[in-house]
Amino acid sequence: MFFVKKKNFFFNKERQALIHWKSIDLLQKYTTRFGFIKPRKYTAVPVKQQKALRVAIIRARELGLIPYVR
Repeated sequence: MFFVKKKNFFFNKERQALIHWKSIDLLQKYTTRFGFIKPRKYTAVPVKQQKALRVAIIRARELGLIPYVR
């Protein structure tokens, strides 16, 4: 018999509000050293949170808080 281990994501319902364009340290963890957004394959973040991260990273880039390219 196979037992499926439930994945524990960093962004559960309480922490979902942490995804914001002002939280620069968090957003930089989800970008590569060249400035690209890391894919879900490497971050293991659900689709809804990955889309929210993408929007927050783009907004922070437009405001000049995160560089486009390093």
